[in-house]
Amino acid sequence: MNRLRNWGSAVLLALAPLLAGFYVAAVDIADGSLVPWDPRMVDFEVYRRTAELVLAGADIFNVDGLPWVYPPFAAVLAVPLALPPWPVITAAWIVLCVAALAAVLFRLGLSGWRLSLLLVVAILFISPVRQTIAFGQLGILLVAAAVLDSMPGPRFFRRRILPEGWLTGLATAVKLTPAVIAVHNFVVGRRRPAWMAFGAFVAATAIGFAVLWGPSLSYWMKLGGGDSGTNNGIIYGANQSLLSMWARLARSSSMGGVWLSLLVLALGLWAAALMYRRGQARLALVLAGVAGLLASPISWSHHYVWVLPLAVILWQERSLPGYFRWPGLGYALWGMAAPFMYLPMGGDIEFTYGWWELVVDDLGIVAGVALLAAAVGTALGPWGRRGAQAVAQAEADLVQAQLVEVEEPE
Repeated sequence: MNRLRNWGSAVLLALAPLLAGFYVAAVDIADGSLVPWDPRMVDFEVYRRTAELVLAGADIFNVDGLPWVYPPFAAVLAVPLALPPWPVITAAWIVLCVAALAAVLFRLGLSGWRLSLLLVVAILFISPVRQTIAFGQLGILLVAAAVLDSMPGPRFFRRRILPEGWLTGLATAVKLTPAVIAVHNFVVGRRRPAWMAFGAFVAATAIGFAVLWGPSLSYWMKLGGGDSGTNNGIIYGANQSLLSMWARLARSSSMGGVWLSLLVLALGLWAAALMYRRGQARLALVLAGVAGLLASPISWSHHYVWVLPLAVILWQERSLPGYFRWPGLGYALWGMAAPFMYLPMGGDIEFTYGWWELVVDDLGIVAGVALLAAAVGTALGPWGRRGAQAVAQAEADLVQAQLVEVEEPE
């Protein structure tokens, strides 16, 4: 009876966020329908169309409508999306995304009704999460891959199923931005998962070449020349990257924006490394994720799913100084609300923005850079020095305990 009651409670706790996910997917985009189930998940339609083109042996890049902008390996990985009927595969996608988000929050220590409630709130009210589900985007899955791969915390299984770094490498082969997590691991001295991620990326990309040789060659050659396939969307208001801010302010793209992006990426990796060495491994991983989004040429507002784990960690980590925590939470809340999404966008109207529109559109980008700079300052300041001493003492105590255990007679 107790086991049955536990199963019943688990089903009820899972049902609420799933219903929220189905509701958002059905109503957020025009012409969608909840009953009968027929969502208009525009990005997911691109994934499914590309899968059908792969099966038909057609060109995945030369198409009408929204373009395919991912590496060809991602197109190979998408093939199963073309097989089930539309209502079945879209429902399965919603379940997968909600489950992935639940896994991220579980890794952060949430469970039971708190986990269920926060899932519902995130799906209904946190803009990047809601947009990701409504569009049928894969941003939640990419964040989940990084978190489940490298973030310490509670686990569903006692033993790791896949070697650490594997998920990050696979995610990087699908969309390049998760590579920053592998670089972060390498910088902080966690070389094995970093090399595992590199190996998984190479293996997955090789599969893309083996199956789609021509598209793979074309994609990587264009990318090497600076063409990501989305260059014409750089200035779009929903693009929350440093390069987009530079282009909107300068009224054109230039190398200055590229150098600024690289500089902030280095700042973010430094901030993450310092926080990692101060015993804040979870925060470090999220800072690396945010830095990757700021430095990427295209970071749509729905890519900022990272603001959810950032907010949870800053709320939980009461040992962090208030002068860092509270502004950090403010930045996370700004990203969750995404007020810039209410600005007029498209058709180069961004070049006509007044000063207040530029402030609204670019404030989150500036605040993200400020968060990284504040993390460096906090880690190098008095709080950080105390944290470094505590970590060093804990490591020394662990080594001493291991030596005593070895020396004790049986």
